[in-house]
Amino acid sequence: MYKNKFAMQARRILTSTPKELLTYNRRELLEAIKMSEGRTICAWVRSRGPNIVDGVSNAEVAAAFGSDIVIDMPYYPKNPYVPGLPSKELKNPDDEILAQVQVDLGRGWTLKDLRELIGRPVGAGLVGTEESYVEEIEASYGRILATRENARLLVELGADIVEIMDWGDLEAIICAIKEIRNEIKDKAILAFDRIHGPGLFGHFAKKELITEDEIRKIVKAGVDILFIPAVGTFPGYTVEYASRQVDVVHDCGALAGLGIGTSQEGSDIETIRRIGFYSKMTGAEIYGISDAGLSEAMPAPENIMALSIAIRGRRHTYRRMAVSPLR
Repeated sequence: MYKNKFAMQARRILTSTPKELLTYNRRELLEAIKMSEGRTICAWVRSRGPNIVDGVSNAEVAAAFGSDIVIDMPYYPKNPYVPGLPSKELKNPDDEILAQVQVDLGRGWTLKDLRELIGRPVGAGLVGTEESYVEEIEASYGRILATRENARLLVELGADIVEIMDWGDLEAIICAIKEIRNEIKDKAILAFDRIHGPGLFGHFAKKELITEDEIRKIVKAGVDILFIPAVGTFPGYTVEYASRQVDVVHDCGALAGLGIGTSQEGSDIETIRRIGFYSKMTGAEIYGISDAGLSEAMPAPENIMALSIAIRGRRHTYRRMAVSPLR
């Protein structure tokens, strides 16, 4: 039986094998991220978008290029599918047409199936509350609002992380977080994401994308990880400004994530390196790269690797890329 040579050390996501990663419960995964000292890479991918490489899901590509965690957003809990994988059952003639053009719809693949396939913790997202941007969100994402039912379904399907993204009424957000935390309890990590503005839904961001007061209230409501924009990705997010917000997250007892979510995930490698280098100065634990590489499907794969190398060097990047999901 394979034995991890790092087994005697503290559990770190940085050096854990794929099979070890999949055994961690919520608290163990949070501790493994914290113990990695700002060297955890997260990539967002979409089910509601084509696979960028024929015959391979975007989650598989993201894992292959160095992601420790993959978040599928949006993923439809009542109609699960993962493009790039063969459908477990054909439901209509369109599935056959999609297969012919090398975009297998991947009907029936659960998050549990996906995490075992790629050997990574997998998350899924909920967007907005009943009170905020409902029409715009339903038109863009479908009905995957931040509700107790949807959160429960995601956990039942295998989500290690349930992520909420919202810019609406703070009290509605707080209410949704508390309800979801109460629903999923200790079964999954609860994250909140505001790494870009709400322009996608026809609204303008406030002068401050997220205030320190909002951070405190959101974390207090039950959030384990809070994502804000990476340095240089949203107006005003300097090293100093992002550092202050990271400190607030930490003071409230949560882990901090910095995410590239303004389509810069499709920029040149040197830009990604600079974003990663300066973002690490803030003291966050996780560095994420979102799904708008070319289309809204996944980040440019080479940029996942570039971010990883900038954050933790070739040694840890190549290990994560190379180690088999069987280990």
